[in-house]
Amino acid sequence: MEAEIRYISLGPTDRIGPSAHYLRLGEWGILLDAGLDPAAEEESALPDFERIKNQPVNAIIISHAHLDHLGALPLAIRYFPHARVYMTPPTAVLSEKLLFHYIRVRSRQLQERRQKMTHLYSPEEVENILYLFQSFEYNFPFFIHGFQESQIQITFWDAGHILGSAGVEIAWQGKRFFYTGNTKKTSQFILKGAKYPASTDILLLEATYGADEEAPRIKKSAEVNRFVCFLKEVLNLGGSVLIPVFALGRTQEILVLLHRLIVKDRLPAVPIYLTGFGVVMNGVYDRLLHKVYPDYRLQRLRTITYQTLRGRRFRRPAIVLATSGMMHPNTLSYEIAADFLNERRNAIAFVGWADPETPGGSLREQKEERIRQIFGVSEVRCHIEVFRFSAHSHRLELLQLVKRLHPRTTILCHGETPALQWMWEKIRELGDQPDVIIPDPGEEIELV
Repeated sequence: MEAEIRYISLGPTDRIGPSAHYLRLGEWGILLDAGLDPAAEEESALPDFERIKNQPVNAIIISHAHLDHLGALPLAIRYFPHARVYMTPPTAVLSEKLLFHYIRVRSRQLQERRQKMTHLYSPEEVENILYLFQSFEYNFPFFIHGFQESQIQITFWDAGHILGSAGVEIAWQGKRFFYTGNTKKTSQFILKGAKYPASTDILLLEATYGADEEAPRIKKSAEVNRFVCFLKEVLNLGGSVLIPVFALGRTQEILVLLHRLIVKDRLPAVPIYLTGFGVVMNGVYDRLLHKVYPDYRLQRLRTITYQTLRGRRFRRPAIVLATSGMMHPNTLSYEIAADFLNERRNAIAFVGWADPETPGGSLREQKEERIRQIFGVSEVRCHIEVFRFSAHSHRLELLQLVKRLHPRTTILCHGETPALQWMWEKIRELGDQPDVIIPDPGEEIELV
């Protein structure tokens, strides 16, 4: 008799939202990620932990420290106080900083009374869960502490997405389950490409760019050249460029790229400005990245010349890396964009994804009427351009991964409906992948 494995998606499955997946292995249970959606209404922002409140949860595994995979962790521990919490060492450090930062941001939103909100958890609650974090390096198999009799073996694989990001391999009773998390097969400007196991029986696969037919055709070197031409044109005419970025991951990657381009005289040596929390994340990268990549030079980001931007005044021409990447109201990226939109000599360059429902998403897609409403401008005068420097694998890379791992069952997650549907159809066309699933939220699926 085969061992029973069941799966439940606790987050939405028709959009990119709070990531949380429940895996039942016989009498044992594992929660993979506990994210939240900072931009969503309170009820839809959180995973449905109520769905599994009567199920065993022996371990909570965090794939990486972005809020859509991490932000509901204190609530998950409130539901499942006896669960062990696992992540890589960099994710443990980043998680502490991101959770406290989220509380500060949410407190500011409450004070501004822009929306009806409550505190999801307190600083004291975060402080009280930090001792639960247990971290393991890549490629170091371990068993769930206190539940060794489960014989559930977990291994982290470098996912190549941000510092500390991990694919999660779970081996139990001769069966192997692999969760990609957010994965990037090829190298970025700092991080090297993801590593994967040789094969698996069940694959939980992200599908972020499943509907993007252009991404596989984009060559990184050509995109860098286009980025250089765009920046030089704006800067040489006396303008400045705003680059909205996520504080974790995108800030560090783009800062290193800009530094390389300036050192090689491909860009003029103009001031580079950063906003506050991105600087904090730089410090974590400098302190920990050499432990993942031994050839990474210590304090590399600290050696790059930049200035911390605390207000909206700076010397021009300049390049400004400003959070938030989604450009939510009352952030520096939002405020600077409102200034830049009125000036033809300035420009805004997007270097990653932005939720279409956010101000950044409207700007990125150049929805002029919405831009005028959101930012309070009469006309969009500055130049807006999008560059494809993704931290996710494109859809052909994901298909190649399915071919390589040769799973008996593939479950698709972390994608809009068109992305999931495209991946579903193409994986089925491979011919030897009989079971491909797009789960419904809360649906319990028997895998073995």
